[in-house]
Amino acid sequence: MKYLFIINPTAGPVNAGEKYGDDIKSACEKNGLDYEIVYTQHEGHASEIAAEAADAATAECPVRVFAVGGDGTLCETANGLMNKPNCELGCLPCGSGNDYIKSFGTTEDFLDLDSYIVSQSVAVDAIDAGPLKSINICSMGFDAIICDKANRIKSKNKKYSGAQAYDKAVIRSFLGKIYNTIKVTIDDKETFEGDYLFSLAAGGQYYGGGFHSAPMADPTDGIIDFILVKKVSKLKALTLISDYKSGAFVHKKRFKKILTIRKGTHMRVESKTPVIVTVDGECFSSTTIDFEIMKGALQFVAPKAYLEKRA
Repeated sequence: MKYLFIINPTAGPVNAGEKYGDDIKSACEKNGLDYEIVYTQHEGHASEIAAEAADAATAECPVRVFAVGGDGTLCETANGLMNKPNCELGCLPCGSGNDYIKSFGTTEDFLDLDSYIVSQSVAVDAIDAGPLKSINICSMGFDAIICDKANRIKSKNKKYSGAQAYDKAVIRSFLGKIYNTIKVTIDDKETFEGDYLFSLAAGGQYYGGGFHSAPMADPTDGIIDFILVKKVSKLKALTLISDYKSGAFVHKKRFKKILTIRKGTHMRVESKTPVIVTVDGECFSSTTIDFEIMKGALQFVAPKAYLEKRA
């Protein structure tokens, strides 16, 4: 097996990705691995590198590709490997959020290099969201509106950090409409219509820099968790954010009348006007969006602590 490490040199608040090169070399040489380290040079490069490695892999010489960076680098890398044989995806988290890996363990579990890089892989699902594919969470509503504005602010003002752009986006978003008027159909059976503050299709549990908004989701179960939160006043929305972030909202009485949770394999969202959709941090707009499970789309290298709990 070949081990490929795709490093985003600018990941994290202090270019943390760039600092892992020596640690990776040491761990690989200690384990006697055939390895290569490549640094990304532009947006989308991780996906290109991963796809090229996957296409070159064979049953006799498979490749294990590690994304060294944040959730953005991981998702790019995953998209380059999705549904391709003879390849596995790993992650050395050094971004600002590192949300996806929280469904499997702690950052420390993944950064125990000697143990982690030679651990076993598990089949994980992805979500087909039309123009984009997700390994974590797709969302619409207030969170997607904020994400879209933050992305636009960062693209126009390179001097802003991600956190600064996000803070500005929250303020600007809160001054406007924070909900979507949509029709949601799950597995061609149940239909929900109305104004929704949040609408999620989740494979993983965390997104948005630590929001535990799909606490019952399992990336390995072949099922998508659908979470719908009805529109409330802006003032009430502020009081709900804490429970929504912690994951406690699924058990809170004050969410009972506004919360719907379902599990399934397909969700269609329809709107008379385009709604913003965020797919692992990337945004697009549409009037009709289908979210469909891609069972076992990837083999993901899991920490040994996670594997022991599953055994």
